[in-house]
Amino acid sequence: MYLARCVLGSDEMALLVWKMAPTRFVALAALGSRPTHINSGKVMAEPLPATTFMSPAKNPPTANAIKFHQSCMRSKLAYICSLKRRRVLQNNDYRLIVKTLYGLEDILAKELLSLGGREIKTLNRAVSVVGDIGFVYKINIALRTGLRVLVPMLEFEMRDVEHYYTDIFEHPWEEYFDLNKSFAIDVVGTNDLLNHSSFAGLKAKDAVVDRFRVAKGERPSVERGTPDVPIHIHIYKRTVRVYLDASGDSLHKRGYRLKAGYAPLNEVLAAGIILHSKWNGGMPVLDPMCGSGTFLVEAALIAHQLPPNIYRETFAFHHWNGFDEQMYVKIREGLLSRAKEYDGKIIGRDMDAYALEAAAENIERAMFDDAIRIRQADFFEAEPPADKGLLLINPPYNVRIQAQTHRMYREMGDTLKAKYAGWEVYWITSDMDAIKSIGLRPSRKWNLFNGELECKLLRFDMYEGTKKIHKLKS
Repeated sequence: MYLARCVLGSDEMALLVWKMAPTRFVALAALGSRPTHINSGKVMAEPLPATTFMSPAKNPPTANAIKFHQSCMRSKLAYICSLKRRRVLQNNDYRLIVKTLYGLEDILAKELLSLGGREIKTLNRAVSVVGDIGFVYKINIALRTGLRVLVPMLEFEMRDVEHYYTDIFEHPWEEYFDLNKSFAIDVVGTNDLLNHSSFAGLKAKDAVVDRFRVAKGERPSVERGTPDVPIHIHIYKRTVRVYLDASGDSLHKRGYRLKAGYAPLNEVLAAGIILHSKWNGGMPVLDPMCGSGTFLVEAALIAHQLPPNIYRETFAFHHWNGFDEQMYVKIREGLLSRAKEYDGKIIGRDMDAYALEAAAENIERAMFDDAIRIRQADFFEAEPPADKGLLLINPPYNVRIQAQTHRMYREMGDTLKAKYAGWEVYWITSDMDAIKSIGLRPSRKWNLFNGELECKLLRFDMYEGTKKIHKLKS
């Protein structure tokens, strides 16, 4: 009331305005007072640290800048700040969350930096990064170790279940996707008020549906399998964060692997292991147990500097209102223009005929049938294809493929010592006990996950003679 009087010049006019349209003119009053955080008529909020997602501080700075004597005025202005805060997509930059597999956070952070990301911070199984909508398009196409890209919509501290519903309902969902697009809500986390993720998802779904009914008179459909617009909600204690998923299907689904072997390796994990090796195409690559060829195709993509998701036809952002197809095509073509020729050796071997058939089909679909060579061969009997190179090993773990891993790993270690001097070996397994049977000391170890299986990635540097002699010679 005090600010309205200052702006409008009389108590009578201020009272009339307050009663008729208080919310709108509280914003006008705030503009008239010119506090430091109001710029060009928009209530602006200072950014939070990197662990938060483009929302203002808990106490809006506007409310701190303006001295109110009336508590009702303060609460109304705070409400306006929260409305401005939640409309994240109006800003040019977003604090994105890019999810990944455990153990690949640092690799993903380097990728994001190389693609132009800013204010990068590693989290648990994720990396936060600041970028614009073009950056969202770009990283979905180009990331090798990202699983999905999340764009923040709103963040709030819930007081009760009704408040949870109301804050999600008040978000203008109709501005982001149309009635003819399906959506689904995935919830991670619970608290004392929302003690089951299914209940939290149901309340959020009701809020989005009810918002459309009020705004459009109809509601969009819910599709649990492959929705056009996936929405993610993270709940931690009383903090609720809501995101639009820009990727849709997980980014490990490149589009080239339609036929799988018995225990296929996740594409993101395969790319992450190769990037851990720092291989850049300078020496031959051999996968002696190649299965359906995931290591081989990911190595070829890296060697040719091709974006890994170039085979995908759609991402979730294609279904958003305001999708800029011209910008997307330009970014996609720009990434493709960086591709280069590669005439090095990428070789796959396997004893299983079905696995080799699957690998051949996937390699052909990825259009690398002229760059990758595969053949049926026994690792223990076949000779190395070169004097040195990168050897990628994903042997049976005795989980999905049964094997006498202790004996097998011991014989594999003996073969490495006998035949593969000069090679760098990267070996992943979840059989921690059988690692002792390899008979080699790894120069590096990393903790990773292959699906739900906790794994070790081991690096062995194979030398002629002992490592001590090699060091003396060098």
